[in-house]
Parts: sequence; structure tokens; C-alpha cells
Amino acid sequence: MFPSVKAGDMDKIFIRNEIINELRKGNNVAAIAFTGWGKTRMAFEVAVELARQGYGVGVLFPTLTVALKKWHELLSLLQNVNPLPTAILTGGAQQFCTYRWQYPQRFCGRCLLRGRRSWPAEIPPTLTYSELDEMAPDDTCGYWVQEELLPRYNIILGHYGRAVKILTHVNYAIWDEAQELFIPSLQSIPLSHLAALLGTEVSELRDIEAIRDYAEAKLIGADPLREDEIYSLLQMLNRTCWIEDTTLHCLEMRKMPSGIPSLMLTATPPPGWPPEGWGRKIEIPPPVRPRAFVEPEAKFFYRDNYEGIGLQAYMVIQWLKKKFGARCIIIFATSSVQRVLKWALPIDVSQEPPEDESQIPPSGVVVVDAWGRLRVGVDIRWCDAAVLTWPSLHVTARRRLRAEGKNPDIAELLLSVQHAGRIMRPRPGETYEEALNRRLVVMIDGRFWQYREYLERFFTIEELPQNL
Repeated sequence: MFPSVKAGDMDKIFIRNEIINELRKGNNVAAIAFTGWGKTRMAFEVAVELARQGYGVGVLFPTLTVALKKWHELLSLLQNVNPLPTAILTGGAQQFCTYRWQYPQRFCGRCLLRGRRSWPAEIPPTLTYSELDEMAPDDTCGYWVQEELLPRYNIILGHYGRAVKILTHVNYAIWDEAQELFIPSLQSIPLSHLAALLGTEVSELRDIEAIRDYAEAKLIGADPLREDEIYSLLQMLNRTCWIEDTTLHCLEMRKMPSGIPSLMLTATPPPGWPPEGWGRKIEIPPPVRPRAFVEPEAKFFYRDNYEGIGLQAYMVIQWLKKKFGARCIIIFATSSVQRVLKWALPIDVSQEPPEDESQIPPSGVVVVDAWGRLRVGVDIRWCDAAVLTWPSLHVTARRRLRAEGKNPDIAELLLSVQHAGRIMRPRPGETYEEALNRRLVVMIDGRFWQYREYLERFFTIEELPQNL
């Protein structure tokens, strides 16, 4: 069924077959393997084999951007499979909406395209939402065609937000980057943008209720474009929200899947996961654990205005350059810490990771948002070291997690381990083991030291020298 394999891949074949057998028995499976092992490739092989046996499989990713990247990997695998299972990469209503509304469902009832079901002349065996939208006749909405086509496909890909719709059509679910189910999803909007939208001054948007009041007042009589944006804002305000650094942040927790046998893949499982009785755990330890230097004592808090963190970061940067010859250092920090570093570091820093060697900034330092777009599905190959500050959630977010019986420290810890993994992918001409041996991680907050035993699953832990 699949291409010939090397002897070194035989363990993967055994693991793949074990996963299929467990899923066929109705059991859940957690596959835990280090970044670069080939988890996604194996997941697609599992999906293809189950599809060939007549089952429907949903493959879910944290974001549509990640799903798009992985789609090409599935297509390359299907080139060597006969008979060919059918597969579709789905998108949400916003990807199809002819008006490009942020919240299309609010306007579907007014749209003349919704009730029409004109099928494309020919349905290809592999299809993406964008290809379907181009194929659909101009008297119909591609989204509703997509939803009615789903039962025709063996393998259905989509992002986590589409899980409920996808899982009603399949027998098994595969969740890539499953650690994201344990980490809050954050959406942020600058108050300056909200003030322009709501026709007021930033100073008037002093709390969440003030924003809500302005939004509800402006919704009445708004033109469709503004109505769409204001309604999307009101939906966002139904989450747990707070204002920090002149920005509105809203938190959403994803629900753990249930109902059908699931394969969950991750490189960074939470401590104690999966719980007893949940299902089978298959764990592949890394061949090499990269070095991680951890600050044993000093802790930096928002309530103290992160006093001392700028000096600590600067000393670590100089140490990494002088002792290890690091040419590119990336710092992951919350928005509050970024603001402190901006004034504290006596060097110009970049906010965009280099995509190749030529893009390494002159200072050799990149500072990015810990809770931003780089948290998943992005490789930062050209940075030699990652400096991790503790990515503290706002107290409002931490209370929300505790109200649900979750430890907010675990979400913050998982996020940090994910950040470290972003620099571990090999560069051209570099093996994976060489990359792990060459990359460095520095955790500059004593809270990491409290979780040293957990971190030793992924790193060779060393105490950060006190005299840098």
C-alpha cells in the first residue's frame, strides 16, 4: 500500500499498525513523539489505511493555516496509494462568504445563495475548500455545497473549530498538535481600533462593560459592514476578556473531544496526560535531548512591573553570544514583558524571525509575542537559541482556568515547551540529531525550575550560571 521503507522505519510501521488495531477496538490512543519524528505523516498513513477499510476519518489541526500546510503532505502520500481514498480539506463559512463577513452565519438568512444546491459537474477525489469555491456555480454558496459533500469523502480535514461538524460524518478522529486543547486560545484587538469602530476615544473604553455598551448602541442602525464587525466584537466579548497594555484580550478554552475513538498526537503532553483509563499511550523518546539552562531562583511578575527582567535578558543574550557563538537569539515574551524589553535592551531588536540566514537581524535578537501566531505550526530554523520568559496569563484568565479546575501554570508551561520546539527543526544539510545538539534553550524565570522533573522529559537541564 505504502512505498518501500528502510529497516530503520520498521518501528514506525509497527506503531502505525498498533494504533490502527487500538482504534478498531474502540480505544483512544495518545501518540507522544518529539518534533521531527514524523507524527503527522504517520497520522495520515493511519487515516488512509482506515479509509481503505471503509471507515470515515476526520483529521483536525489547531488552525486552518496549519491544515493547509499539512494538506500537501497528505497529497504526496496519496500518490502512492491504490485504490485512492477520497479526501477533502474543509473551510469555515467565512472562507466562502461572497460578502466576506467576519460572522457569515448572521447574514446567511438574508442571502439568496443559501437555499440553492447546484452541484459542480464533477466531484474530484481530492478537494480543498478554495478549489470547491471556484468550481461551484455562481448561483450557489460553496460553503453549503461543501457541507453536503462531506459524506462522500473518506478523509475530512479541518481546523479544531470545525470539529463538531466534521465528527458527525466520521468513525475516527485524529487530532494533531493535541497539546493545543490544553492551552487557551487568545484573540486580541488594539483599543485604538475599537475606538475607531465605535466612534469614541480610547480613554472611554475603560473596561469590558464600557466596550459592550458602546458596541450594543452602535449595532442599532449600523450599515451591514459595520454591523458585521460590531456583532463579531460582541460575540468575542462573550468569552473571558480583559484589557492590558491598551489592548483587548479575550480567552477561549477548547473542549476535549469525546464520542468516537481518537488518535491524539503531540510532542508536549501535559503532566499526567493521558489520565488513567483514557486509552493507550505510545511514547517515543527523543534520540538526543537539547540543553536547557534554567534560572533556579529569580521570578518576574507583572505586579512588580517585571523589575530586573530586562537586565537578566541582556546578560543572557551576551552570554549566549560570547560562550556559544549564538548568531540569532529569539525571545518569547508576553506583551507586557515585550514593552519592558523594548526600553531595557540597549540594542535594536527585530519582531520577525528570520526565514533564512540572510534575514538574521544585525543585533542577532528577535522578540516575539508568546501568545501570538508563532505558538504553533511555525519553524524558526535559523535561530540558535530560544530565551523563554514565563508567559504569564492575566489574572482574569488564570481565574477562568481555575474555575474550570485547571492549573494555569500548566498551560503556561506547555506553551513554553512548544516555543522551545520551534527552533529544533534542522536546517538544510543538517541532521535532526545535529540540530538538537546545537540548539540551546534558556528559561529565565525560577517558576520553570519548579517543573524541572517534567522538563527533563524534553531537555538536558542545567542550572543557569549566576555569574554570567
